[in-house]
Amino acid sequence: MPTRAQMSAVKNQEGGHTQLMRAALAGDLKSVKMLLKSGADPNERNDEGRTALMFAAINRETSCAKELLRYGAEVNAVANDGGTALLLAASEGDTELVKTLLSKGADVSAKFHKTENTALKLAKEHGYDEIADLLQAAGASRQSAKRQKG
Repeated sequence: MPTRAQMSAVKNQEGGHTQLMRAALAGDLKSVKMLLKSGADPNERNDEGRTALMFAAINRETSCAKELLRYGAEVNAVANDGGTALLLAASEGDTELVKTLLSKGADVSAKFHKTENTALKLAKEHGYDEIADLLQAAGASRQSAKRQKG
């Protein structure tokens, strides 16, 4: 099992991606569990400000995301571009992960900085009606989504 120092040493390579980020992106639940048990920080960020939870959301790796949350991953961590795990999960159509993130208090009003896209707007644009309904039930504003269209 790698030590915390060994895991941190990898961070300076390839844009600051940690072994945990790579494992989450790949959906390697076994490695995610092993790294977390070894003391890997679920909230460590790469050069773009992304966390392992965000990488799990990008590739719809819900089981890895749930494990990261179990170990204290910050549900509302914000990347340099304004992205959050909820924004990414909604844009990828991962209904199960959206439900999980909402149950952990994910901020439905978060938006990407440049585009100002919210999770609700992204879900509607991609035709993810169930996710849009979940977001609206959690307090996402229909008015805000409409304003963003035009």
